[in-house]
Amino acid sequence: MTQNSPSQYSCIFFDFDGVIADSVEAKITSFGELYDEFGPDVRRAVEDYQRAVPGETRYVKIPKFHRELLGVDLPEHKVLEWSNRLSEIVLDEVVACPLLPGVNEVLAQLAQREVQAHIVSGTPHDELQVIVERMGLKPFFKTARGSPEKKASIVRDIMTAEGLEAEQCLFVGDAMSDYDGAKTCQIAFLGRSAQATNPFPAGTAVVEHLGEYFLSDNAPVTAEATGTKRVA
Repeated sequence: MTQNSPSQYSCIFFDFDGVIADSVEAKITSFGELYDEFGPDVRRAVEDYQRAVPGETRYVKIPKFHRELLGVDLPEHKVLEWSNRLSEIVLDEVVACPLLPGVNEVLAQLAQREVQAHIVSGTPHDELQVIVERMGLKPFFKTARGSPEKKASIVRDIMTAEGLEAEQCLFVGDAMSDYDGAKTCQIAFLGRSAQATNPFPAGTAVVEHLGEYFLSDNAPVTAEATGTKRVA
């Protein structure tokens, strides 16, 4: 696959937590608080899993935690109840989180260049709308869509609606769920991760700060992996 500079993309899909906002730890703590009533061992297991699998939707995690840690099979309406309880805990925490370094500058540049930007998140859709609005980010994104819709389904829907080809699109994420979504849609992927915690396969283009890529027009990113590299 041909290497592309930022200027060659006309549409960027961004995950939210850990890519736009420095909110990963807030989500971990909130999940732990949700299960605090079941004791420290359960809370620790929940937080460890959230730390290891940050991109998985709560609609999958909550029934999994109940089933595997508490021995309880939750019916769908109970999953929704627990998800709503989590929303009450997490919403203010996430809104209070700062944006990650360089994000303001990157979003401003994309807006100036009239590049489409979309949020594709595992956060519940309605909750995501409130977060984006309260953080003042709405002007920078054409859409912000969340779970229970799958990330690949959201990306494909937007590509179809906007008449976009795969080579015009880039997905930026911090978790394997983002990487897998980009691969499913056959679009380029850029990982956002510190080197020490990089979860991606060898060859994935990775930056610690988005400005390393978007504010430097000579930094390539590819959709196919061939060897470990950092974008600089």
